[in-house]
Amino acid sequence: MAESFTKQRELASLYCFYKSLKNQPLAESMTYAGYTARGISGDAKVSLIDEGIKTIWGEENIRDGNLKKEDVYSYHFHGQSLKNFLKRQGGSTKNYKYGRFDGLQGARLPSPFTLNTSIYDDIWNLFDARHRQLFATKASGQKDSWQPADVYLFSGSETAVLNDIKAIKEATNELPPVIFVSQVNQYLVKLFKENILIGISLKASTPPNEPKAVAFNIEYDQDFSPPKFGEAKIIRTSNGYVHQYMQLENKGGGVLDFIGNSISFQVEVSMDGTSPLKYSWESKSPTENNAHVTEMKDMVRSNKENSLARANARGGSITKDIKFIPLIAEFTGKSWNHNVPRVGQLTTDALINRYAKFWSGYYLALKNDPIVTLDDVYIKDRSGRVVVANGTRQGTVEYFSELFRIDAADSAYVEAKYNLSKSRKFAGNLRGKLRGLIIISAIVKAKKAGRLGEFLTRSYYTAGKIKFSVNDLYAPYVKIQ
Repeated sequence: MAESFTKQRELASLYCFYKSLKNQPLAESMTYAGYTARGISGDAKVSLIDEGIKTIWGEENIRDGNLKKEDVYSYHFHGQSLKNFLKRQGGSTKNYKYGRFDGLQGARLPSPFTLNTSIYDDIWNLFDARHRQLFATKASGQKDSWQPADVYLFSGSETAVLNDIKAIKEATNELPPVIFVSQVNQYLVKLFKENILIGISLKASTPPNEPKAVAFNIEYDQDFSPPKFGEAKIIRTSNGYVHQYMQLENKGGGVLDFIGNSISFQVEVSMDGTSPLKYSWESKSPTENNAHVTEMKDMVRSNKENSLARANARGGSITKDIKFIPLIAEFTGKSWNHNVPRVGQLTTDALINRYAKFWSGYYLALKNDPIVTLDDVYIKDRSGRVVVANGTRQGTVEYFSELFRIDAADSAYVEAKYNLSKSRKFAGNLRGKLRGLIIISAIVKAKKAGRLGEFLTRSYYTAGKIKFSVNDLYAPYVKIQ
């Protein structure tokens, strides 16, 4: 797997905060225009970069293009954006300590800048398995499902803060784990409001949009007001409305498989007292036994006049087991896995016919809804000839029957009929398509129940770890994007 360079990206942003709060500008030579100039060499790029950022990234990574143009653009604004936010909060812009979740991880920092606090890591380490399992089914939990901050600033006594949280833990030890987490979050709201501990979520910016700092989850529970949303609509794109590819053909290399493995669409929800919520939804990467990864990206101003584009950075993803699966079940009235056959289950024609009848009816009910685009339903052989199509109701039954026959068969069946080999990922991709139809059904049922605005707003807030309900257990943070 290719290196993501997350630690370099985050530490360089933290360094930009440090420089800005010290009133020290970055190198004037490090401009977006210069870095993106036509024909610029790797060595020339290295010469443009601020020395501190160069130390963090390493010259070889810059020369190889791993420092992206969006990074250079973002670094110019990150420091001042946070500084302006702290001033709006009435806080000092000096004497902070700097920390990153998981620390340096082997990265280098330019002296005298250093990581000199691990306070948020230490707080997370006070969460026992029963607390962590509120954010993931595994005992180790999932930190960013509680606190999505990547880096943080601290001005205070680590000992005093940790002792306060230990006292909360002792007082709630015999109570349900949500009580401890809720009270810790309220304490962290206090520290945030007093500018003592500021968690910062970093998102790559999309030129020409200048990064802004926006805080979330910073109300005390007694002051919490849920978001007020209004009309919601699905925006038509080049793929239509709520869309999932359904066709099978030569995916390359002589392999029969589905083309594309995601559900995607764009939405707009009117919000009371603020700008409409505009974002892109994508559910992707299904497996044989697990739900999709579902993530959101804001729609932001593009370089084309009067047009929007998906942001470079995702707004977050919905935790599968804890949040996404219950959400789908709530709106469909069924399991997220309802009537999806187990791998190896389709051993008889009777079973294949039963599942084909169910899923063809399920598909046709969705296809006829105006917010759904499910037109590309066919199977092609190596020559591009359509072997199975769904132009009629019986054709749809035949299409699903063939999907399940391919699932049950070995590659010899596929090679004889389509002159293609069977994809090794076919079982997972097929079940992903079926679960995708269940996701689409949840959206359609939300619309029919007059709850589409709720479904879409709640999904976006859940992905971003923003409180939709007073009972949500997300920590306070400021997002810079």
